Amino acid sequence: MIKTHIHIIKMGGTIEFIDPSYDAVNKRLMKLDSTVDSYLRNLIQPHFNFSSETIIEKDSREITEDDRRLLVETIKSTPHENILVTHGTFTMVQTAKFVEEAGLASKKIILTGSMVPIVGFAASDAGFNLGFSIASFPSIGAGTYLSMNGGIFKPDEAEKNTELLRFE
Repeated sequence: MIKTHIHIIKMGGTIEFIDPSYDAVNKRLMKLDSTVDSYLRNLIQPHFNFSSETIIEKDSREITEDDRRLLVETIKSTPHENILVTHGTFTMVQTAKFVEEAGLASKKIILTGSMVPIVGFAASDAGFNLGFSIASFPSIGAGTYLSMNGGIFKPDEAEKNTELLRFE
């Protein structure tokens, strides 16, 4: 078996409970380990290697140009070629466009997130979005993509539909 390595760069967002509307509930009542790392190690036990680093923990509506520059620098500095960025869905498209414009063409970069946190909710899209993103690395070329709702989008093709709670 060939083992792929995925490097996960975490920026916050709902996928890991980084959302002001969920934060108080998780910290005081649920006390969940809602990290992608815990989900993969403890529940999935994947047949791929992964590493991760957190560069910011923000609701995506609070992400700044400086945060996006930090993401680009982090991607440039990692030796890994398969990069999965977890990100809040509100401004994921803007961040993907920013990363695409940075010209990191030698790496495969997928941004993903969720409408509902990965842990603590039976009806979460997080696990599916995360799994679909990871499974997509062998089939994509170098470049920047978004993966949500079972689709792979180029940054200029994706739009969040808040009425249907999906990307189109």
